[in-house]
Amino acid sequence: MNATIWRGRTLPVEPALVDEVALRAAAAHAHRPAVLDAETGRGLTFGELHDRSRRFAAGLAGRGVGGGDVVAVVAANGPEYAVALYGALAAGAAVASANAALTPGELARQLARTGPSLVLADRWSRAAVEGALGSAASPAALHSLDDDLPALSGAPRPPVADRDPDDLALLFPSSGTTGLPRVAAHTHHGTTAFLLALAAAGPLRWTADDVVGLPVPFTHLYGTALLSHALGFGATVVTRNAPGFDLEAFLRMLRDHRASVVPVTPPVIHALARSPLVDRFDLSSLRLVMNGAAPCPPELQEEVEARLGCQVLDLLGSTEAWCYGPPADPPVRGSVGTIGPNLEAVVVAPGTGARLGPGQPGELWIRGPQVMRGYLDDDEATAGALDGDGWLHTGDLCSLSATGDIFLVDRLKELIKVGGYSVAPAEVERELLAHPAVADAAVVGRPDHELGEVPVAYVALRGPAEPGEVRDWLSGRLAPWKHVRDVIVIERVPRTPTGKVLRRDLIERERAGAAR
Repeated sequence: MNATIWRGRTLPVEPALVDEVALRAAAAHAHRPAVLDAETGRGLTFGELHDRSRRFAAGLAGRGVGGGDVVAVVAANGPEYAVALYGALAAGAAVASANAALTPGELARQLARTGPSLVLADRWSRAAVEGALGSAASPAALHSLDDDLPALSGAPRPPVADRDPDDLALLFPSSGTTGLPRVAAHTHHGTTAFLLALAAAGPLRWTADDVVGLPVPFTHLYGTALLSHALGFGATVVTRNAPGFDLEAFLRMLRDHRASVVPVTPPVIHALARSPLVDRFDLSSLRLVMNGAAPCPPELQEEVEARLGCQVLDLLGSTEAWCYGPPADPPVRGSVGTIGPNLEAVVVAPGTGARLGPGQPGELWIRGPQVMRGYLDDDEATAGALDGDGWLHTGDLCSLSATGDIFLVDRLKELIKVGGYSVAPAEVERELLAHPAVADAAVVGRPDHELGEVPVAYVALRGPAEPGEVRDWLSGRLAPWKHVRDVIVIERVPRTPTGKVLRRDLIERERAGAAR
């Protein structure tokens, strides 16, 4: 490392295929459970998952689905999802994932971008997918993930022989919280380079004795990453085949299956720290809770550690580059991770691109084998995210320590400009969440004639509190320009299925109010 560039440690990377890396433990653990549905008790062993995914691949090949094609999966988590995912990859197709909670209109737009030849939908998403395909006049064949896999499968045979690690493997919609969603395209090589790097992180070296309670949707890059990571170690993945998140059912799943590892998002961290429901369940089997997809206040993490007696870690990533900030070993509290293996990072001044040194906040740029190939069929958007030297402009406002620990300030595009000052919503939200009556909070900018913008807070309460009391809570805790000018109490802060605040919804509400 020199004054302006950080490098993760170097690991040898051999080009590989996602399904083979994810299922590499199948032979050694053929009779152990691989994926279980806590709702019904259904599950597949590693041997069954390997066999059924290969049968599904053979069936797809028999229908002419293979290299250059896309298979879309629109479904909640479950064993069949894993069969479809790894089977389609083994057939040579790319897999486009879509959340089962999307509306027909959202699905129509996403399917139009990815152009699948075959779509698998479960009972939760079937009606919406039918509506989406009908409105788009798509020629894609629609099948039931719940019922049609056996009929779509054939006699098991080896994966397609002419597959290339540089082939497209996985297509994920990027976050639509700051703009129109795009589709990040990842190759087999890039994805397996990431899985290798993640497996090298000390706290994430799981074993076949681990049970991973995974509530994160498999359709999200975070969910697919940890499903594949866990299976690669021979660990059992327990999940729920149901739409949405139910805290009581989630806690029951962790207790009943003696989960040892649980990857979650900030709202779940908050619940584990403060919900009275937690006291009704024996969670003593937990040794590790991982927070990803969005930043989480260190204070909440410490509350969870004290309450559950387990380690809580942060990691940082994006739809465009997987996890590029795995936890340090030992972890550094307040840091969201450290620069991962085989990656380079720089911090640059927004607007000028000048390289900054340790402790200086700026936009984080990263470069390495796990970065996406680009946005699918969108050269203009790709050029805006990936420059000519291969640097991905993450949009994360960060500072890095001399040793590469990453300290996240906020998303660059979410900064609120108050006069000559910049206000990071995440910093204000952290202080609001420290109020005993605040269950959740989101801070956005409100147009202001004098200052350009002023911060306002939308809060969901867990106890009685007046808006003025919540507003005054920030006095003495933050600089005056960071104080919210208004507190709006709402029933629930809008978030994506992975926990990211849907700021765009709240910003549009503020703009509409200003226009009246």
